Amino acid sequence: MKKYTVTYWGKYAPEAYVSNGVIGFRFGKNPFTGAIGLLAGFTTLREKMQVEAMAVLPTAQLTFEVDGTAIEPEILSQSYDFANGEFTTTARLGNVTLTYMLYCSRTCPTLLISHLTFTGTPAAIAVNLSYDVREEYRYTLGGAKYFEGFNDALDGKCLQHSYDGTTSAGIAYKIFGDVRKTPIDPVSGVLGERAELDLGENGAEIQLVTSYVPSAMHSEPHNQAQRMIQLSSWQGLERLREANRKAWAELWKSRITIDGAGEEWQDAIDASFFYLMSSVSEFSPTSVSPYGLSQPDAYEGHCFWDTESFMFMTPLFCAPHVARAMLDYRFRRIEAAENNARINGYRGIQFPWQSGTTGSEVTAPWCAQAGEQHVNLDIALAFDGYARVSGDEGYIREQVWPVMRGVAEWIESRVEKTKRGYEILHITGIDEEIDDVNNDSYSNLMAAKVLRSAAAYSRMLGLGERKKWLEIADRMFLPVREDGVMEQYEGMPEKPQQHPTSLMSYFPYGYTDENQYATLDYFIKHDMFDYCRYPMLSGFLGVYPAWNGDRETSLKFYEEANLTFFCEPFHSSTEWSIRDKADRVEMSRPVGTNFITARGSLLSGLIMGLTKMCPWKGAVDGSVDEWFGEDIVLPSGWTKLTIGRVCIRGKAYRITAEHGAKRAVLEELDEE
Repeated sequence: MKKYTVTYWGKYAPEAYVSNGVIGFRFGKNPFTGAIGLLAGFTTLREKMQVEAMAVLPTAQLTFEVDGTAIEPEILSQSYDFANGEFTTTARLGNVTLTYMLYCSRTCPTLLISHLTFTGTPAAIAVNLSYDVREEYRYTLGGAKYFEGFNDALDGKCLQHSYDGTTSAGIAYKIFGDVRKTPIDPVSGVLGERAELDLGENGAEIQLVTSYVPSAMHSEPHNQAQRMIQLSSWQGLERLREANRKAWAELWKSRITIDGAGEEWQDAIDASFFYLMSSVSEFSPTSVSPYGLSQPDAYEGHCFWDTESFMFMTPLFCAPHVARAMLDYRFRRIEAAENNARINGYRGIQFPWQSGTTGSEVTAPWCAQAGEQHVNLDIALAFDGYARVSGDEGYIREQVWPVMRGVAEWIESRVEKTKRGYEILHITGIDEEIDDVNNDSYSNLMAAKVLRSAAAYSRMLGLGERKKWLEIADRMFLPVREDGVMEQYEGMPEKPQQHPTSLMSYFPYGYTDENQYATLDYFIKHDMFDYCRYPMLSGFLGVYPAWNGDRETSLKFYEEANLTFFCEPFHSSTEWSIRDKADRVEMSRPVGTNFITARGSLLSGLIMGLTKMCPWKGAVDGSVDEWFGEDIVLPSGWTKLTIGRVCIRGKAYRITAEHGAKRAVLEELDEE
């Protein structure tokens, strides 16, 4: 894995995104002036949107004095080590060099840990530390009320309330090292201290540990944040750093490599894996939004279908505990989904299009996208997929079955019986540019798949036959044209450019019929290439021409839909394609990063699409051998794809897919 180092920052260079899935920060060229900080479960009412949105945390702001003189840091370089998530800034303070390394701990997930190392001419150093509310976000910091002075456990703490008062965040901090500390008087919105140290010939080092705890996880988050500081001192900061590195090393065992693809592709794959895994955690009280914890405003931090349909697939195989936590977020909000179904006049459960901390619908009320009810099917399929990959019978009974049953009951009440069979009318499909359609093919096909799986789990658990579900599945109306092309929705107009969104039925969910190749060929020829600049499923569009045996088109699609989405520094990921490579390096305009959805799209296409592995194939309790299709075709120039480790039914495997091979090879690994 690369360690990216930069010494030049363009005018609009995006900030580095540092996260562990519970806390997330964006650090710019000068990380000492404060950063944008986000905390899973810490939300507020966004005034403009009038819906729940991510609230912003106060972060450490540092100023420096050398021998009594205030000095502005001169930033020399920054590096980001993808092997372990450590972000380092090197700066000059007159004749003193400062190295500021920080990371978000994966094993102690409320902690942001910073190491400040000073070298150079002996001098008296002072570090002035403060946590300040960003007034432009209109949040209230209860620092004066909850301020606590110095003791052995910590240096200070506060309770920050969100703007609307619905949630809060506990913040506690402590400076470790050979320093003399003096608290500053707490004022409205400010908490901090002055730390003095002596720089000798052998240098000097101090550490700053900040703990952020959301009220979503604790009733007294400021007190719990203090406890986490205490525990970090018991464990020792070097031990915590080593534990974080080991946690990342464990994740990187699943690294994806491609023989014949070249360095640019390896960089893209590694960055996709790094930023996705930085954004998910088995310890988070919520799940992951399209931008992870990198943006406070983009999509308000809500969870969409992106979570289960794009970001879930990689943890499903590479980090099962994380995948289960993502599902636990949905399961803990079943009551809200039941209420959502009732509000809409349906039985069962209906997960919302946009979900926040409570699980209620938080889509802006003027947005038509609340009609994208296919999210209900996407979530059910994620539970179904986890059941098949894990084989955990207890989990299937306790959590998978209630979700599958609830969504199946919703489908039963949602469909309408006509002379043509069962239809789903007035729905918005994946393509948000066309809403209120009838018989969206993806929705109808996935509804049938969910019904069949739910019926199978009922039989497996000894809960009886579900004949009605199977009848609906067998008689679900599908909009197939006379030429065998499956329409995106019934009555799809003929036009030169067609969005290929309905093809998700084929990948990743494994639908097959006699019309598959005609449908794939139709959408490929109707300007699928232009869709490569779009977000989300663009990352795996290259799978479809590969399945049709067209290696050149597959590579063209893969390159356009992935390589054009990375920008510098630190190989950040954009939401929309930037086709001019020079613009991606120089960044001549501001661009939002890091968009995680498309990174999951790329990875799931590599893990399952090009290997032709689909856990949704066959029986719910069938053999793993049933998942693998035949005739491996890789994009032009790619000779072999390897996934270093996947976890299937309690065992670890390596997957290799060589171009021209009959099938991908699943090799069991010898792990303790």
